Amino acid sequence: MKCVFLALFVSVVASQSCYESSDRLIGSRCYKFINQKLSWQDAWNWCHSRTSYLATVDNTSNNFVASSARTIFNDNEGKFWIGLSRSNNKWYWDDGTPFAWFNWETQNSQNYATESIKNGKWNAYTPDTRLNFVCSYFPGGGPASTIPPDTSTAPTTTPDPGTTSYVTPTGIFF
Repeated sequence: MKCVFLALFVSVVASQSCYESSDRLIGSRCYKFINQKLSWQDAWNWCHSRTSYLATVDNTSNNFVASSARTIFNDNEGKFWIGLSRSNNKWYWDDGTPFAWFNWETQNSQNYATESIKNGKWNAYTPDTRLNFVCSYFPGGGPASTIPPDTSTAPTTTPDPGTTSYVTPTGIFF
């Protein structure tokens, strides 16, 4: 009986493990904090080339991402890219998660969202702004396989895989 319980416990823990020990499990997702300043598109490419998405922060518990970023990026005031973008006046999460919860500090005409390290609030920025970024994925089974992206309403910035070059940042990754 003890062996069965132990095997069950180990399988549950393993299914909740992130790919790398430096990734953080917050809520139901693993988050990878990249301490490299890239444009939104290059950050998107970086995450996607590593079977993850730009970070989804779709509820209050996931909003603890900002407090982790403060420590990992060693920054008390900055912002970082998350996976929220706007197309045709509608906001979309990179992994296809429905946009139902929001945490805007200010919203403007820009189409790419950042999260503030200082207060966890979101702001929209131009995509060429170079910022640190955070990727996310579901533990165990890989990235968002249970929530397929809605390709009919995906942002127009999704690159053509045949013409996209991927930027590999240098530096220390957490």
